[in-house]
Amino acid sequence: MAKSELGEFRSLLLARGRSLRGDFDTLEGETMKKGGDGAGDLSTMPGHLAELASDNSERDLSYGRMESQSEELKEIEEALERIKDGSFGICEKCEAKIPKERLRAIPYARMCVRCQGKEESR
Repeated sequence: MAKSELGEFRSLLLARGRSLRGDFDTLEGETMKKGGDGAGDLSTMPGHLAELASDNSERDLSYGRMESQSEELKEIEEALERIKDGSFGICEKCEAKIPKERLRAIPYARMCVRCQGKEESR
């Protein structure tokens, strides 16, 4: 892959990483705020059981999103390492080139579409 193309993918990965980190930080702040400060602050306590259930559900969704974003950030870091070591854009299973269209859609893709499909069907 040409250096200019690698630069394009590196930029895509870095931009996505910045976006995810910002969203992650926001979610983390909101989740911690909803949890109260642990000092018995009654102003953050819901007044009704339904509110408590709703707050718990929202917090669970936030934690799920944070976990997903953490995994994607890890994938991005690993893709940046593949750019450095020269293995970026090569399928980890069949060693074929991953189409650039796929990499533009999912710049941290490790496998070609065919191998990814096989992996997901297991």
